[in-house]
Order: sequence, then structure tokens, then C-alpha cells
Amino acid sequence: MKRLAIGLVMVLVFGVISAQEIIHDRTYQDNIKTAIIYVEDNEISFPSIDLQGNRKLNFTFDDLDADIKSYTYTITHCNSDWTISNLFQTDYIDGYYDERVNEYQSSFNTLINYTHYTITIPNEYLKPKLSGNYIIQIFDSNSPGKPIITKRFLITEYHANVDANVKSLSQPGYFFNDQELEIKLDFSGSDLYNPSQNTKLVVLKNHNWNEQILVTKPDKISDQEITYNNYQFLKFKGGNEYYSFNTKHIRTAIGSIMNIDFIDNMYHFQLYPNTDRTFKDYIYEPDINGKFKIDVDNASDPATEADYVYVYFTLLMDVPVQNGDIYIFGALTNYGFSNESKMVYNFEQKTYECRMLLKQGFYNYQYVLMENNKPDYTYLEGNHAQTENTYTILVYYYDYRGNYDRLIGVKEISSVVK
Repeated sequence: MKRLAIGLVMVLVFGVISAQEIIHDRTYQDNIKTAIIYVEDNEISFPSIDLQGNRKLNFTFDDLDADIKSYTYTITHCNSDWTISNLFQTDYIDGYYDERVNEYQSSFNTLINYTHYTITIPNEYLKPKLSGNYIIQIFDSNSPGKPIITKRFLITEYHANVDANVKSLSQPGYFFNDQELEIKLDFSGSDLYNPSQNTKLVVLKNHNWNEQILVTKPDKISDQEITYNNYQFLKFKGGNEYYSFNTKHIRTAIGSIMNIDFIDNMYHFQLYPNTDRTFKDYIYEPDINGKFKIDVDNASDPATEADYVYVYFTLLMDVPVQNGDIYIFGALTNYGFSNESKMVYNFEQKTYECRMLLKQGFYNYQYVLMENNKPDYTYLEGNHAQTENTYTILVYYYDYRGNYDRLIGVKEISSVVK
């Protein structure tokens, strides 16, 4: 009865939200850190698995309160635009509608203690029954109607073979810095009804849901193949490679780490200052396209043995920008913009500065200008067609009989042929 009651509360809460807003990746409490979801054994993977496959997703997070809390979780089916779908939980969940987070470990030999929680999807108690977009929500049992984490993941069924390629624009007026895509869908052998009318694409750049293109109209239809190649529309700015740093070493400053201090029983990592790259020549730097991977020296289990450290970011600028605010950006900020990642201008040093509490590991980041609630990813980083980017193509098919968006294909490609 208690399990059913909590499930009903969750249905009511998200039923209200569905009519009001898009559900984003969010962490709602300061004590919750490093919430990530990924395909098992690949921490930087896109969180998508096959409905009929054997792969699983791992969702992990840390609680810096370092106690053992009674957390519960559930999954919610969404439309292709991440609003809550009209389906009932019985339609898309096989098993319990909510479940306790039973797998947890205390950190080991760390200066900042924390409890590390892990959830595997699907599991013996809860399995998705349908393809599409999903949100996993974590709740404190004492406040079942208020999520502490919301995180996106995807379940796929394959009915469309996706072929795609990326090339740099060379048309006059585009400054040779855009990357255009051509996408072909092959529905041979599929029993889907009128896929040319009921199919739409969402294309993401570097797993960033804020940098996406929605494509609803094909450019060519022939037999069982649909082509999308409107280069005026299906293109992205090349941008620039991400900066990187690695905090796995606490005794030696390497790479982009300028120095390491031990103050008030904590480690403080000062990064070398960065500069405005807008008009600088392109330089290839290997990166992981904005992601991060937890790591620490001489550890058998980085998930529980990596410590939390302060990392200091510095951006040299003679004067502050007048048309917005500057933020640290990447998976380390949940691809979002908050006070934690907002930089403050130091007039004496003529620098933008920011300090973030991060778990030890290898990180990518960039600087983004936010003006009138709109991010500009190239204002400080520059824009180059040579930049290596990952594009994720999601193929949605609206099922009129089931009244939901099915995810019938996923394809990832690089802008650079390797």
C-alpha cells in the first residue's frame, strides 16, 4: 500500500508538471553531486539502450551529507520534446512504479566524506516496456513529491537504419566554419505506417540538449528511403575543442594544472588562465567533447575513492563583457547555467574567476556567454569547421494507436573521419 501511495503521488506531481514545462537534467540540492547516467562500463557514453537488448544503464550520484538516506526512484515516459507523455505508468513500466535505492557505499579514505548511490536500469524490479524518452527521478522518502534529481535517458527500438555524414560548409558567406549534415533513413522491412509523415529527427551536438535541431520535414522520399539534406537548416557551428584538466593526481601539477594547494583540509587546484579564443587560429586538442570521467591515482574503485576538490578557473579579459554573463560549461555543469558555474569579474586582476567543487577526474570545459537567457557557445571560444564534434541523431515515430513518440533509431557520428 505504501509503495502504491508513493507511486500515485508521483503520477499526480508529474501530471501537473507535464502541462507546464519541459523536464531537464537537474540537481535540486547542494549536497547532491556528480549525478551521471551512462551505458554500463562507459562513463562518457550517451544514455541510450535497446529495448530488446541486454545492455543496462548505470545511474550514480553522491550525497555529501555522508549518511544513509531512504531514497526512492521512478521513471517517467516523455514525449520527444521532454514534456511528460499522456501514458499511464502501467503502459510503460514492467514491475514496481517506484523502488528504493538499495545499492550504496560510503566513500573510502577521502577528506570529504560522501555516500555513493547506484541504480541499474532495467533491473528485476523495474523495467521500461516502451521505447522513447524517459526521466529518472530520485526522491527522499520523507518528501515524496519533491524530486532531488531528474535525469534523462532513452530506450530505443530499431525500425530505421540511419546513415549520416558531416561535411564543412564551403559556401560564400558562411566563413567556412559550419558543419552540415546529410541523413538518410531506410525503412526496408519495417511495418510502420506512413513513416515519411509520422517521423521526425532530433540532432544533438556533443550530447548537449540545449544545442539541437528538430527536423520534421524530409527533403526527399523514394521507396523505403527518406533523405534530410537541407543544408541551410541542418547545420551547426563548428565551435572549438574543449579545454581539459585532470585532478587525479594530488601531489603533482600536470597538464593544465598550475599548482595544487592543501588548505583547510582540502585540496585546491588552480588551472592555468585561459584567454578569449574568438580570433585565434584553430589548434587541435584531443578532448571528450565536453564530458568528464571520474578517476584517481592508485584506486581500485574511483567511484568511492575519488575525493572532492576545489578547482579554480581563470579567464583573462582586460574589461568585463557588457552584454551578458560568462559561465563555465560542459557536463561538469550538467550542460546548464547556475550560480555555481557563473564567473565573477576581478577588476584588480582583470580576470573572470570561478571556483567549483568537483570530484577528482578528467574534465572538459568551455566558456559560454549568456545573454538574455540565450547561450552563445562561440563568443569566447571561436568557430572552426575543423573542430571534431559528435552528432547524435534521434529518430522518433509518432504512434497514433499508442499515442506516444517511439524512438526507432539512434546514430552517433563524428564530424571528423577517423
